[in-house]
Amino acid sequence: MSVLVVATARDEVRTEVLVPLSRAGIPVRPVADWESLCRAVAGTDTRLVLVDSELPNLDPLLLDQLARSMSHAPRVRVMGGKRPPLTRIPVTRRAAEREAMRLPGSAALTESDRDELRWFGFGAQPLDLLARLAASPLPICVHGERGTGKARIARWVHRLSSPDAAFVEVPPGQRWERVAGRGTVFIEGAHRREPGELRALARDATALGWRFAVGTRAVEAPTGVDWVQLAIPPMRAHPADIRPLATAYLGRHCQRMGLPLRTLDRELWSLLVGWRWPGNHRELEMFIVQLLTQTNAVVLRAKTLPDSVARLLRAEDEAVGNDIAGFEDVAEARLRDVVNQYSPGPGVTLHTRVMDAAERALFRLALGRTGGNRKATSALLGIARNTLASRSRALGIEGQKED
Repeated sequence: MSVLVVATARDEVRTEVLVPLSRAGIPVRPVADWESLCRAVAGTDTRLVLVDSELPNLDPLLLDQLARSMSHAPRVRVMGGKRPPLTRIPVTRRAAEREAMRLPGSAALTESDRDELRWFGFGAQPLDLLARLAASPLPICVHGERGTGKARIARWVHRLSSPDAAFVEVPPGQRWERVAGRGTVFIEGAHRREPGELRALARDATALGWRFAVGTRAVEAPTGVDWVQLAIPPMRAHPADIRPLATAYLGRHCQRMGLPLRTLDRELWSLLVGWRWPGNHRELEMFIVQLLTQTNAVVLRAKTLPDSVARLLRAEDEAVGNDIAGFEDVAEARLRDVVNQYSPGPGVTLHTRVMDAAERALFRLALGRTGGNRKATSALLGIARNTLASRSRALGIEGQKED
């Protein structure tokens, strides 16, 4: 793994630079004296060295000559102070992170990659999670539904561990041509392959010098291999990330197509946030591409969507209708005993009790899908926000937010 060396004897510099970089998942090696710094520069895994200008006995010119004499030629930057700089940069976390981003390894993730990674539902420190996978020598098993980006995650983990090595992606049903080398071989659709085949592939890959990784839709990892595992949650499990992820895709593809940055109107945003996205990240990204290639307006509006694009948000209508029909059968079976045993009397009627129970369940599920967003929930249900608010209060449902 490529290493960033931070050389300082000052606690304040460690706090400002070293600690945040480590928390961001960037491989950092700290040193506190001149001799340790020279040894670190000579290390073959060192790619960038950030040196505190106040490091005792520091000789910047000698340090520069040492770095240039190494076959791996690490870059050296002196931070702050009045010493003759190699290239002076301020002692700030942001500046150090920008410099570290140019590294192979953790730096191999582009700014666009890092933005997208934030919206995969991995929590506040997603890079930490991938860095831990990258540091492990074990084969990797990435779980997730279709379209969740299993291959993309595997490629990012590969870049964090072996940015200069090959990444070989083997589609479902295809064979891997076993050759000696260095890098990562990623087997897609592992759930379609026999466990014995995967065990043999893992064994051969390791023997030939490759790191072995698989992507699977199965909940459990294939047996017979000691895996380090990562589960990618479906987009419906973290709906609050749909809008920022769609915004990231908009910016990326507008730039690639040479288009001015487009925006979506409120109604279209509500449709996107309320949609289930069964195809997850891939479906959302393809929707954005279709939107950009088939519309010319700067502001993209729900009411003027081309039919070919609008159909992408209606693809599940038939499936939903079948599910609702099945729900009616289940509800009728469950209500039969209730109706047969109910005796009319004063107070709340049977109709009110049943309708309230069904509506309460529906509202809870809809709010759960949208992360409690009242606006997105009302769009999903097809009712006014005021109606949603008043009925929720009457039903005793809490935990809503505007946006």
